[in-house]
Amino acid sequence: MIDGNARDFIEKLHYEDHYVIYNGNKFFFNGCQTKTSSDGTVEYVSLEVYNLSTDETIFSIKKSFASDCILALEEAPIWGGKTFWEIENEMQWVDE
Repeated sequence: MIDGNARDFIEKLHYEDHYVIYNGNKFFFNGCQTKTSSDGTVEYVSLEVYNLSTDETIFSIKKSFASDCILALEEAPIWGGKTFWEIENEMQWVDE
């Protein structure tokens, strides 16, 4: 990962949002968000990725645990048929 460490990036998605530039497009990773019921029970955790250059949601998932959301993101072939780990060395981690 350009300007960052891919493992740190993934770990921080448990509680932070991130931006990257990949293939000339800017992406927003909306880090894990927990939805709780009125009694405090976790209903689900969601994770989403948006292509800000095209105004599209390219990944959206709800699971019981943040780690399951992140694993699904890591395995999803959403980058031109490739997974995060196949293209992470081409991504630039940017602050915004």
